[in-house]
Amino acid sequence: MTLSTSLIETSLRRVGAALRRLGHGARLTARRRPVHERRLGPALERPSFVLACGLVVALAAIPLFDPLMRFRPVVADGSIADRILTFGTSFGEGVELLVGSGVLLLLLAAIDPAELTRAVRVRLHGVATAFGFVFASVAGSGLFASSIKNLYGRARPEHLVGDGVFQLHGAAFSAQWAAFPSGHATTAGASAAVLALLFPRWRGVAWAAGAAIAVTRIGLGAHFPSDVAAGFALGAAVTFFLAHRLAARGLVFAQGADGRLVVRRAAGPAGWFDLLADLLAARRGHTA
Repeated sequence: MTLSTSLIETSLRRVGAALRRLGHGARLTARRRPVHERRLGPALERPSFVLACGLVVALAAIPLFDPLMRFRPVVADGSIADRILTFGTSFGEGVELLVGSGVLLLLLAAIDPAELTRAVRVRLHGVATAFGFVFASVAGSGLFASSIKNLYGRARPEHLVGDGVFQLHGAAFSAQWAAFPSGHATTAGASAAVLALLFPRWRGVAWAAGAAIAVTRIGLGAHFPSDVAAGFALGAAVTFFLAHRLAARGLVFAQGADGRLVVRRAAGPAGWFDLLADLLAARRGHTA
């Protein structure tokens, strides 16, 4: 057996073990029963309220703003405006959060908890669950939006002719008939909600950046305003839904006295650095 073959087999075994730990942790989290009574928090953190507001805005936009898309200035390919909008809309794919959280989740799952103290294992589980929350929020909302838009089958603005804003072709499973809701706007809404929850001091910046990313879809002529409004609200609602479910189980989030979602220290950015320090200390102890 060559050295390269041995390394490949060792790597595959480690990846397999990490995936098994990841799956086991996900099953335990899903089966964990609520331990805290859910309090009614701010309206803007309630999934049903956020989604309802988004649908109301979208319904109002269909007759009021969507027809105006025929008067939208055409952005020339390669122009400065096109480059700016294209750059901004690229963040609506959520690659950064998905890949970042996914890779970190796998790295944490690769750590053998048997070599750690109980306190470090608890912290490891909390941080891993937080990264799982990030991945599930962005990926889950995106998959949900993709299912809806393909089943609904609304035409994109480029097909706007007469009453084109109302033209539907259900279950077409074609990009040309998959405008409502906007997938990029959904991911932008989910990403903004995730960052606002995990980094509350930067809440305003997160929401403003998410909204700006979502609006680029209108500027590029890829979606109607109603598509963007519905998608952004859907992404945020899915994220708040998952956050409340975790908070009820005592994971990642807690609810303050006013019912507002508050990230737990062990699962938040401070906990990430605490865990890193613990893992480095544990490694130095093994090598000493």
